[in-house]
Amino acid sequence: MSDNINFQDTENTNEWINWIEEAIDKKHIRYYEYVHFSDIKEIGSGGFGKVFRANWRKTEKYFALKSFFSLNNITTKEIVNEIQRQREIDFHDNVIRFCGITKLYSENEIDQSKNYLIVMEYADGGKLRNYLKENFESLTWNNKCKLAYQLACAVSCLHDEGIVHRDLVIVLILP
Repeated sequence: MSDNINFQDTENTNEWINWIEEAIDKKHIRYYEYVHFSDIKEIGSGGFGKVFRANWRKTEKYFALKSFFSLNNITTKEIVNEIQRQREIDFHDNVIRFCGITKLYSENEIDQSKNYLIVMEYADGGKLRNYLKENFESLTWNNKCKLAYQLACAVSCLHDEGIVHRDLVIVLILP
C-alpha cells in the first residue's frame, strides 16, 4: 500500500474502498468492531456528515465517530484524506487524534454497502466556541492567553505540515 496517493489518479469509489480495506488488512489503520460501541449520541454535524460520541466496550473510554452522509467518490476520498492528514500531525498534543476506522453495515441497502466511520479521540470539553461562550467570564486572562497560545500552536503545526484545515477541531488543555 502506498502512503502517497495522488487523488487525481482515481475516479472510482471502489478503488478508494480497496485502499481503506487494504490499510485495515495490513494493520496500517486500526479497525474497531462497531458492535463494541455503545451509548452512541450525536454531538455535531458538518458538511460531510455527523459526529457521535460512543462508549468503547462498556469502559470509561469514549471515542468520537465521524460518519458520512453518503459513500461516494468524494466522501471516500475525504476519508482517505482525513486518515492521511491525521497521521501527519499525530504528534501534536492539541490536535484531535485519529484512532482508526469502523464500519456500519446497512440493512436497508440491497448491496449491503459499507458505511465507514472514522474513529477519533473524543474531546469532552466540546467545541471551543461553546466552551468559551459558557466559560469566558470565569476564565482568568492568564487562562485565556494559554488557550490562545495552544490554538496558535496547533494551527501553526497544521500549516507547517502543509495541511489546509476546514472543520478545525483542537484539543485544549484546560487550566
